[in-house]
Amino acid sequence: MERFPLLAPSLAGLLLSGLLMAQDRPTAEKIGYLNVQAAVEAHPQFARVRALQAQAEGELRPLQAQLQALEGKIAAGSASQSEQQAYLNLAQQFQAAAQKWKEQGDALLMPINQEVERVLGQIAQQQGFALVLDQNVAARSGLVVYAESSLDLTPAVLAALPKP
Repeated sequence: MERFPLLAPSLAGLLLSGLLMAQDRPTAEKIGYLNVQAAVEAHPQFARVRALQAQAEGELRPLQAQLQALEGKIAAGSASQSEQQAYLNLAQQFQAAAQKWKEQGDALLMPINQEVERVLGQIAQQQGFALVLDQNVAARSGLVVYAESSLDLTPAVLAALPKP
């Protein structure tokens, strides 16, 4: 420590000046919540997601019905070798189709989620929120047992989202 006798006082001075500067800035202290699902579903582009979901269901539902019929036979022990093979083939088809639809849905949802997050970030910053929770996640997890309605950012986010 003898080589750098001024190092400790200098570091202490830097830390204190940083703390003092941080105190000069206004700090956000509020915790709010947002119904993320409602915000995403209110986005004008979400209609494309609903249409894609309908297409996916139209393709996946018949495959699922065939799988369930074969599952019943396999569980009862009355499935032939060809039916067991058909089940494996259908299961692979179902998984591949489900993955395809999931990827397409994710691609449609990504810009919607980004827009909601951008709008939420602006509103939260303007209104002095330091933290915003997803209302549904907080409710399901038991993380939040009470929240004042004035902390709900959902109406402000819905109003700020683009209109169709």
